[in-house]
Amino acid sequence: MTDSKTRAVDTRILKTRILKFLQHSFDDFYEHTIAADKHGILTWMSDSYCQFLGLSESPVGKHITEIIPNSYLPQVIASGKPVLLDVLYIRNQWVLVSAVPLLNENKEIEGAFAFVATDSPSTAKPLLAKYNRLQSEIRNSKHYQNERSSRYQLSQIAGQSEALRNVKHQIRQAARFDISVLLTGETGTGKELFAHALHNLSDRADKPFVSINVAAIPDTLIEAEFFGVAPGAFTGAKKEGRPGKIEIAQDGTLFLDEIGDMPLTVQSKLLRVLQEKEFEKVGSNVVQKTNVRIVAATSRDLLTMVSIGEFRADLYYRLSAMPIHLPSLRDRMEDIELLSERIIDECCERLGVATKELTEDALQLLQSHNWPGNVRELYNVIERACIMNEKATQISSKGFRDVFTSNLIRNEELNSRANFSSMSSSTSSASQNSEHPSKSHLTLKKQMQHAERQAIQQALSDTQGNRTLAAKKLGISRASLYQKLETLQIN
Repeated sequence: MTDSKTRAVDTRILKTRILKFLQHSFDDFYEHTIAADKHGILTWMSDSYCQFLGLSESPVGKHITEIIPNSYLPQVIASGKPVLLDVLYIRNQWVLVSAVPLLNENKEIEGAFAFVATDSPSTAKPLLAKYNRLQSEIRNSKHYQNERSSRYQLSQIAGQSEALRNVKHQIRQAARFDISVLLTGETGTGKELFAHALHNLSDRADKPFVSINVAAIPDTLIEAEFFGVAPGAFTGAKKEGRPGKIEIAQDGTLFLDEIGDMPLTVQSKLLRVLQEKEFEKVGSNVVQKTNVRIVAATSRDLLTMVSIGEFRADLYYRLSAMPIHLPSLRDRMEDIELLSERIIDECCERLGVATKELTEDALQLLQSHNWPGNVRELYNVIERACIMNEKATQISSKGFRDVFTSNLIRNEELNSRANFSSMSSSTSSASQNSEHPSKSHLTLKKQMQHAERQAIQQALSDTQGNRTLAAKKLGISRASLYQKLETLQIN
């Protein structure tokens, strides 16, 4: 045998030994295995992984996100790119994960495999411990505390309803592409929560996440708040000027809540940011480039606003490159149990009261409520129930009925309906007084608040809930109107 043939044989033997060694190492390192088809439907999960996840039955046939909401498998299936080694937060601990796409003979994606290592292998344990220690140091550092960053992940949004799964899928898809996203839905559906999750899933996750409520800023300040102020732009301005939210969010995500309340003059300038990726500070002629991603949210019907000239059509289509509608709580009532469990645990821990659980009749009562305030109202009700049943370990339906009876939000909802009914009918002043027999005994302050509440409700009724027009009708700014809505507890 020639030297070249001998070297070739030695090389093949060496490769075989290396592959066997790597296979044994891989088997020793990873404890659990999971597989899914090209649609994300689970086709296999090892018994050890089922036990680790605490599953009482096989998850085969379910979508991976039902079992592991933050799994890497959907990402690998969609992109075709493997995740060779990364960390994943499951069951209150970090695990090591590798995920690879499964290709057929035509190089088409048929599904994906993932391998998981927890803290039991001797090789994984020190690595995970080091990662957790570094995470702790980052959280405790002063720099991190001052950094603008997103606080919520998609896995923190509880629920397994079809409606919620569809939204989570859309969020994951939107996060993969660098486009503007418009979140719509009723108040209290968690639009900011989903915006945080979207940012966390995107390539901008390590960049700033800046949130701004458009409706809460007076018209006279909104432009400066968005675009910043140049040095000496006006009397009283700081000599060094100040950056706006667009500049602060550079390379990251700018979340614009209640975008429907943005004045038309500012809408045109925001359109320039989206189209040309540039802006000018107030009082400056210098054009600044920006690489910010816009995620907007609204509880209003923007298309109707476009049709009546209250919102720019070109801006609407720029913002809604990926429109995502968030379902109301009454459209996913099957999520009430999971949501309630998470909220009650969080409230008990934050309030420092005894751990509690809901009785079956309490859960049935919660599932029978209409929830006009959505998840925000559910949180409010459960929080009040925890306080009113401080020492109890269970909260029954009676505990919640007491909350519903005393809940100011519920009372204001009923008052609003009664006031609207009385205003829409031409009743005499005598009948109006009979509806409020104790009004003459109210203090001047209370009578003024009552009159103010009725005037605001009438203005909102006349403008079909358009708060900008209602504020103009009342002769006050939008910011003042929002303050009064909160002070007078008008739902």
